Amino acid sequence: MLIAGAGIGGLCLAQGLRAAGVRVSVFERDPALENRGQGYRIHIDDHGGEALRHCLPEHLYRLYLATSTRPGAGRISTLGTDLGVLSTLDTGTGSPHTAVNRLTLREILFAGLGSDVHFGHQVAAVEPDADGVRIRFGHGGERRGDVLVGADGVNSVVRAAVAPDSAPIDTGLRCVYGRTPLAALPGLPERFFDGFTAVAGGTVTLALAAFRARTPPEDAAGLALTPVPDYLMWAVVGAAPRAREPVALHRFAARAVRRWHPELVRIVREADVPATFRTPIRTSPPVPRRTAGRVTMLGDAIHVMPPSGGAGANTALRDAALLTRQLTATGADPLAAIAAYEHEMREYATAVVHRSNLAAGLARGRG
Repeated sequence: MLIAGAGIGGLCLAQGLRAAGVRVSVFERDPALENRGQGYRIHIDDHGGEALRHCLPEHLYRLYLATSTRPGAGRISTLGTDLGVLSTLDTGTGSPHTAVNRLTLREILFAGLGSDVHFGHQVAAVEPDADGVRIRFGHGGERRGDVLVGADGVNSVVRAAVAPDSAPIDTGLRCVYGRTPLAALPGLPERFFDGFTAVAGGTVTLALAAFRARTPPEDAAGLALTPVPDYLMWAVVGAAPRAREPVALHRFAARAVRRWHPELVRIVREADVPATFRTPIRTSPPVPRRTAGRVTMLGDAIHVMPPSGGAGANTALRDAALLTRQLTATGADPLAAIAAYEHEMREYATAVVHRSNLAAGLARGRG
């Protein structure tokens, strides 16, 4: 089994397949696990949590729980720039939802895979046939397998090869992500620890979410996880500059909130500037109906969505668990397994993309 991409979805799939006795080889273009900034705090909902429980060995699942956030009040708040409350939505303290630090989760998902993951291997060409699929790498070399799963993200080479009409759509919006250590924010109001906060500022929106792990990653027995200090993640959505340098991006974010409440100004001002980065906000057309072959995709490779719904990572994890079940069912034929996976994935993923578009103000509801 070949997997292109060692992101959250690809690694979760590798764990699930390996636990079922399937040999996997994962090929990742980056030279190392922590090479790129991809965000910080990830909201994990019931679909994502159940997928991790299904795919991870018990000790790694427990470690995921231990390094997730301390539970808050489960509140989604929308504030004005003066911190006045515009609306609130309580998700309920009994919810299974939690949040994790992205790098910590990837390190947990990578644990035990070792030589099954090949870094510095950019998939450059995909050549399926009736009996399997061959992939060629940008630096030379090739591998062949029975099935290829494209988990290679929004710029997926796998998708371009087998589903070229499903290219993502650039919304024109840009998101500047930042991280401010909680140690630099003494006296931060408790409202920022109760869940997710959005500040509506006209042409700019500021999103805020705190991360405080239940158990520090450095306390993980037998697994070397990168230490993560408690922090407040923030994201400024608007007409960000084309610059990619952290200093320029941080300057943009600081200017965007400079006339807002002093607490919001302080959050951005005290940020860990080198950790600031920019990403386009994209969405995707409905997942296509196609004849099943030996190549399929999961996550952003086939259904990228705006971050406003907090569903991208969860849907990728859900894909990984579903594909694991289909491919490892007793007597499963790969073509039939992929067809069943894509049929079910198409239904829920298309709906999730639509909801995320609505949350971002990019689509109108059905009526």
